[in-house]
Amino acid sequence: MSQTIIQPTPIHTPAASMARLSEPHGYRFDGDRVHLRARFTVLDPAANQRAWALQLWACPSAPASASDLAGQMLAEVALPPMSEVADETEHLDVSAFACPPAGGAEHFLVLVLAAGRPGQFDEVHDVAAYALPQRFLQPRMRGTVGYRIEGNRVHLSVEHIENPRDAANRSGTLALELWALAAPYAGGAFQGTHLAGAVLAPLSGQAEPISSSIELPLSSPPPGEWHFVLMLREWTAAGYVTRDFTNFATPVFYAPPPAAMPPKLEAPIAPTAPPVEPAMPTKTVPAPSLKDVAVNSANKEVLAPIKLLGSKDKEKVAIAPAPAKVAAGAVLSVSVNKAAESELAAVDGLSPKLARAIISKRPLASLDDLKRVKGISAKLLARIRSSLKL
Repeated sequence: MSQTIIQPTPIHTPAASMARLSEPHGYRFDGDRVHLRARFTVLDPAANQRAWALQLWACPSAPASASDLAGQMLAEVALPPMSEVADETEHLDVSAFACPPAGGAEHFLVLVLAAGRPGQFDEVHDVAAYALPQRFLQPRMRGTVGYRIEGNRVHLSVEHIENPRDAANRSGTLALELWALAAPYAGGAFQGTHLAGAVLAPLSGQAEPISSSIELPLSSPPPGEWHFVLMLREWTAAGYVTRDFTNFATPVFYAPPPAAMPPKLEAPIAPTAPPVEPAMPTKTVPAPSLKDVAVNSANKEVLAPIKLLGSKDKEKVAIAPAPAKVAAGAVLSVSVNKAAESELAAVDGLSPKLARAIISKRPLASLDDLKRVKGISAKLLARIRSSLKL
């Protein structure tokens, strides 16, 4: 669609000009290149120590002086030292790639003499405005232009795309591109997020307009408020150049993704001290004979430690009864995290050594953690699981 605004190029003017343009001067377009002619007059010898450039600008109105210059720079050529060109009797002829403003509006062209350094000749010393406005013929969009987003896809539609140049002036490869910018696009250079794009075939001059309706994958911009613009771009010797564009009036807001919830931290279970076992009652009995010990040994009973209490003639012993074993599968709730060593050892299949090993691994999060205890196999755990709890 035609636009009447262009992106201004920042400049500043010195307190006093060091050089000025001398007549005659002018410009001529040849496809994507522009030829510039000019002569110069040095006003201050210090100009010989500066770097200079000749520029061509497109402005919405003709400036009366350098301080009134406002518009977009179309082309720029760095010049030899001023001492080599200011005294030339012939015109200085230079050429450069030209990037006209996008859209079909008319602009006043201005020849500019600027100083500075390569890449930043932004100190304007003289201007020469041309009275005849210029309209650039380049591929453009006509009719209804729009987009529609559905999930992670976008549908781009343009009613007409045309090339108004002469019939022999075929365009370069064209492209439709949807961009998200921080502000509405006004021509010239830009920065933003490329959302979607499709390459179109070159279009012959004066050919029938074509329509375009394309569904493409959509890349989302970062969080924030964005202004969407659909650009028609053309491939040139300098890469893709914007020829026409349409700004969409309603800004689009993208919210930041929800913050990830921090992992829930649970305090570890503090190990509990084993309960203090009550003192075993002392029972005084006659000392067992060797025969009794042999019988007990044959029966594979566990004898408690023996302590001598009496005289040589009538010895007495204190016997602490060993805890009875609980058969696997019996209904019993022995806590692996709280039970004393003796309670654990009472479970059939657990020895005192394994009971101590279990205590050293506390706290246990589940009964399956018993498999980390050396000596407890999966088979043993399956047999004793019903007798245990956390």
